[in-house]
Amino acid sequence: MTNRRQQPPQQPEPDTEAIERAVGELRRRLKQAASPREAEGLRRSLGADVPVYGLKAADSHRIGLELVRRLRSAPPALSMDIADALFTTGNLEEGLVGAQLLGAMARHIGGGDFARFDKWAGALTNAQTADGLAMSGIAKALAAKPSLAAQLVVWAKSTTVWRRRAAVSSFIPLVREGRFLTDALTVAEVVMTDAHEEVQRGVGTLLLEASRLQSSRVVEFLQTWKGKAPRLVLQIAATKLAPQDRSAVLGS
Repeated sequence: MTNRRQQPPQQPEPDTEAIERAVGELRRRLKQAASPREAEGLRRSLGADVPVYGLKAADSHRIGLELVRRLRSAPPALSMDIADALFTTGNLEEGLVGAQLLGAMARHIGGGDFARFDKWAGALTNAQTADGLAMSGIAKALAAKPSLAAQLVVWAKSTTVWRRRAAVSSFIPLVREGRFLTDALTVAEVVMTDAHEEVQRGVGTLLLEASRLQSSRVVEFLQTWKGKAPRLVLQIAATKLAPQDRSAVLGS
């Protein structure tokens, strides 16, 4: 008998009508709630090239939560396709809602979703959506397929600042649980002298979160970077350390 290789199950075609309807309604709600004053403030803080509607974070979250609730009984693939439409615009509020969708369907995310997240990372425009994608999506894929850590080392070497930020932020939910610290430190090493403030803040936060459960390893790591890493990285990373460890890291 001839053995035939079993073909992977065929993925259903995206429901373009449902996607367009959900995305269109979301954009209508975001536009209605937008404030020119809020938009101006966001552009001042994020940069004029970042697409925004102009919503306070709480309002954006509330509108996103309404979409999450409407999609509870829908197939997970629909939520992922809607998130695809939102992340690829580079828009702040749309990306944050996309991250809410990922968070709601976390149990359905696997290592196979990383290729899609890799595409979305190319459209990131700011730290908030970079962190949203990293912590709500990439971290889940990484937990399901630890070998993806090697891809995040590549991201950390990217010339694109938001891909570098996402690389370190992807480990934050995992090191909070005491997991993946060795991989997280490998990625952190790549960006410990990064010149961009938002990457410095990202790696500092990663090390801060890791120090909650594994402070001795974090202190040992930080001491090797004393006098080399930017002061901002060390200050954020040392925030939760014991006073004597903080002094050892900061030299004060």
